[in-house]
Amino acid sequence: MSISFDENSVLVMARYLLSGKALQEICAHGGVVIKGAPLSVLAYGTPYKRISADIDILVSRQNISVVDDILKKNGYEVVNVKGNSEDRFNRILCLSQSHQMPPYYKCIDGIDLFIDINFDVFWGEYAGRRIDIDAFTSDSIEMDIYRTKIKTLSPLKAMIQLILHHYKDMNSIFLLATRKSINRDMFKDIFYLLKNNIEVISVDKLYDMSEKYDILPYVFYILYYTHLLFNDPVLERYSEAFRTTSGEALLNCYGLCDKERKEWNCNFKTRIDSDNLFDLIKSDLTEKDKEKIAINKRVFLGINE
Repeated sequence: MSISFDENSVLVMARYLLSGKALQEICAHGGVVIKGAPLSVLAYGTPYKRISADIDILVSRQNISVVDDILKKNGYEVVNVKGNSEDRFNRILCLSQSHQMPPYYKCIDGIDLFIDINFDVFWGEYAGRRIDIDAFTSDSIEMDIYRTKIKTLSPLKAMIQLILHHYKDMNSIFLLATRKSINRDMFKDIFYLLKNNIEVISVDKLYDMSEKYDILPYVFYILYYTHLLFNDPVLERYSEAFRTTSGEALLNCYGLCDKERKEWNCNFKTRIDSDNLFDLIKSDLTEKDKEKIAINKRVFLGINE
């Protein structure tokens, strides 16, 4: 069911008013709020243009337990937790093979509140050098979302985080199998975040930071497809600045590591127009791929197959 911007504005306001105490405490202990309403402010000038169902937190691994305590103290529970050995296994699995914990949830007056704890800007399968999250968030900025004072990423860091997030969504076999993880809105966010913060996300600044974090191929990948959709001269300039042989090699592939990477058997237009991405990849999946999808469904969606 679609949600109008007016309805989404009410939902965003309700979520922040009801979650405000916990969010402010989390931000006081090193966490920052990412994507969602803060990104909407940076990209579109208002907190409700982006439609999302949860609030995402980015925090270092060292502070996961602190955020866990804050959320539980404020009435949140981990989704699908039964308090048994399977839950401990799921937690260990998330910490070792993912970038986030299972979602936290509570309901107040019929309003569902979901909060996700992210402890990495990369994906679990990433084999390169990780980014120090405390250093990454050290230049966070303050923002007021419906009378809730939070901290969020600076525009340049928000772009880095968003690019890596979108690359993950477009290439994760689990996400491709379970939801429409390639859509026009994700590129719209990139476009407007860049266009409305062009001075602080200049080509040179974005390139220098991308080179520092060794993510040039992923940045090219996302900028290339964003330009493909918007056909914008500024985006073309950015895309060409980041063009690399390794980036070009990723364009017609999916999979988050070399072992699971496969070539698409259809073009980008087919992918972005498809309402069932799983149908496009299911014939190529190995038994190991299917096992991975099943494990992630159990851990993050509570689905046993």
